[in-house]
Amino acid sequence: MMNKRIWILTAALTASLAFANEDFDAAFDHSDLDRGVQLFEEGKFQDAESALSAAVEADPANARAIEYLGRTRLELRKYSAALTDLTKADELSPDNDAIKIGLARAYLEQKQLDKAEREASRAAELNDSNPDVPLYRGAIAVAKRDYRNAAKWLEQAAQKKPDAAYAHYYAGLAYNGLKQPDKMVEHFRTFLKLAPDAPEAPKVESLLRATR
Repeated sequence: MMNKRIWILTAALTASLAFANEDFDAAFDHSDLDRGVQLFEEGKFQDAESALSAAVEADPANARAIEYLGRTRLELRKYSAALTDLTKADELSPDNDAIKIGLARAYLEQKQLDKAEREASRAAELNDSNPDVPLYRGAIAVAKRDYRNAAKWLEQAAQKKPDAAYAHYYAGLAYNGLKQPDKMVEHFRTFLKLAPDAPEAPKVESLLRATR
């Protein structure tokens, strides 16, 4: 009888612990990260920011969550916040070339071109096959009005990843600077085809109209 009672108590305790573990897992659910990354990939950046903010709050040392939060804020044009996130992510994951590209972009948007160039170079040292390396090297060169080198980098970026809309956007700017309207029109038309709703689309359409 005593053994049966002990068995019943043990079974009840095991069941209670199982439910407690389920409650614990629910309280520290890390699905926000996976959902945030998926939303980011789908271009739903407002929703991605909410999910990824929750993921970072749950795990403040999760480099991937912080990286994607920073990249999401880049897309939302929250450049100061993105720079803070990506700097922290870089400290946690210093060998991640995607983070360094994000930093290069954040510095570029804030007109800190030397810092942007440094981060693009660091990304190249880690992974020179990353198509975003020539893209942002080219974008930085456009910002520095070094149009010849910009065109070289951006042609390489477009070749590596033909559907990279901003490789064509910056290439169009580079060829506009070089006074090569045929190449400018080619890249700008491709940009509009790939990203018709981009914030830069009206500017591109205006430049195209000026060439007619």
